[in-house]
Amino acid sequence: MILIELFWSFFKIGLLAFGGGYGALSLIQDQIVNINNWMNLEEFLTLISISQMTPGPIAINSATFIGYRIAGVPGSVCSTVGVVLPSVFWIFLILKLLKLLSRWIDTSEVFNALRLGIVALILSATFRIGIESINSIFTLILGIFAFVILSKFRLSVIWIVLGTGLVGVIWTVLLPF
Repeated sequence: MILIELFWSFFKIGLLAFGGGYGALSLIQDQIVNINNWMNLEEFLTLISISQMTPGPIAINSATFIGYRIAGVPGSVCSTVGVVLPSVFWIFLILKLLKLLSRWIDTSEVFNALRLGIVALILSATFRIGIESINSIFTLILGIFAFVILSKFRLSVIWIVLGTGLVGVIWTVLLPF
């Protein structure tokens, strides 16, 4: 039964997650933390960090990790297939619709409208996870500093992740309270 639950939960995420992995974060959090209680919020935030650092899309990495944690290898397979399968459906459906609609309308306007919805999903995930990640003045200041550095100097995200991780380790070693 748990394999079906994993598949169905991630199938719903894959079906509704427009805008890539960042757009899916709110949906993943809702399914994993709030609805199914497979993880608490702290574990979920750790999962997101790990999913960010490993190669591959965040939704697939999350599905694989959560599935494995809940039901081993069969769970990771069910979760991963569940989150990927809707993409195949959407691509097929969108290509058919675009082919049909391109005779009558400018399809670039459709994509412009979709882009706004995707931005809204990404901003929602950013604010939800950002607010829940701030648990001290240190994390708030570090987050603001990382954002400013990223915006002003356009460094690679890899350097920001490595730098903030290093600062966190140093902070923890120097002030372990």
